[in-house]
Amino acid sequence: MFFKLQILYFWLKTKLAYPLRSREAIARWQARRLAVFAKKVLKKSVFYARYWAGKGFDWVAGVPVISKTEFMKNFDDINTQHITYAEALAVALNAEETRDFKSEIKGVTIGLSTGTSGKRGIFLVDARERALWVALVMHRVIKPRLFKKQKVAFFLRANSNLYASVNSALFEFRYFDIFKPLPALLEGMDTFKPAILASPPSILVDIATAQRNKQINIQPTQIISFAEVLHESDRQFIEATFQLKMAEVYQCTEGFLGATCTHGTMHLNEDFVKIEPEWIDNERFYPIITDFSRHSQPVVKYRLNDILQIKKAPCACGSALLAIEKIVGRDDDVLIFGGIKIYPDLISRRIAQSTDAFSQYAIVQTTENTLEIGIESPTEIFEDLKQIFIAVLDKLLQEFGVQSITYSFENQVLHIAGDKIRKIKRLIKN
Repeated sequence: MFFKLQILYFWLKTKLAYPLRSREAIARWQARRLAVFAKKVLKKSVFYARYWAGKGFDWVAGVPVISKTEFMKNFDDINTQHITYAEALAVALNAEETRDFKSEIKGVTIGLSTGTSGKRGIFLVDARERALWVALVMHRVIKPRLFKKQKVAFFLRANSNLYASVNSALFEFRYFDIFKPLPALLEGMDTFKPAILASPPSILVDIATAQRNKQINIQPTQIISFAEVLHESDRQFIEATFQLKMAEVYQCTEGFLGATCTHGTMHLNEDFVKIEPEWIDNERFYPIITDFSRHSQPVVKYRLNDILQIKKAPCACGSALLAIEKIVGRDDDVLIFGGIKIYPDLISRRIAQSTDAFSQYAIVQTTENTLEIGIESPTEIFEDLKQIFIAVLDKLLQEFGVQSITYSFENQVLHIAGDKIRKIKRLIKN
């Protein structure tokens, strides 16, 4: 009962909060919250206490920017719950093996994330943070309907107490384990008949294909994409199938970072997370995040290798929260040839303009001048598709002055069940 009251408290607090209508108001709000965060939380973290030293938030300039590697290396000293990496990892790995995700230590939920990088990370979420997460999701993503319980289908690599917390008088949550065969998932979802469908876009494409082929018959009222980059061609296919505008959530191990508004624009949750851009050019940046809502495992000046593209025109919704045109991809989704960078959204857009006759594809840069390309398609059109891909890539590479690139093709896309789908990725170091 107390947990549900916490959710209600945070939901009302967020819903009734005075709107931050300017960038100046957001900066003032963040400064106040960060000062409280430093005093109440960071002095309990062995790792961050050395920088805080009673200085309020003035210490921020001296705190190092860290990546996932350093974050996990200093796991024991960063978290405030006196939980070691070894014991948290043991609990998380056991949950992965048994597929029983009710994993806790001292009342703190333990989760394992591999992310699109493939490197595992352990995250901690206490009951307060779970309640706040549910309240934010209810406020910004899945809208409650009074007097009507909505069924929510979550397609996930791993379940968690965090996600299961959505269960309530308003929502019936069901977890679909994407390690299971697709036909079994489709059958279970068709029986469940969800009103809200939340899934990585690669699974949503499979669901939309099954709907078009009349293998299933569902009528969701909301579709939510998360965990993978949502390519525009996939968005159009899914939205056309269900005649619905999709919502997108920017959620990662490090926190709930953003969600689309009613006008379809992704806004970052700057009322809970400070975002410092590390600019790549005048449009794209890597986000460096400080989440002042996280107490059990503080996230401070954490550099993500996601590439975000800023939206220059004001959003019609009127929110002053930073608007993102798109999540372009990850740093290692960018192909690099002799120092020349080609971003994944440009490649996928060119291919989408040329053909959609494939089921899916993957382009992998394995050496400085080699691209391995997998295309799933009917055998009789595979050779034609190869020529289309070659023509598209040749033209694009020539525009950037890149020459002498070798292609190899297969009529399949190798994919490990449960891993995030990435259409374009680079395996070599730049």
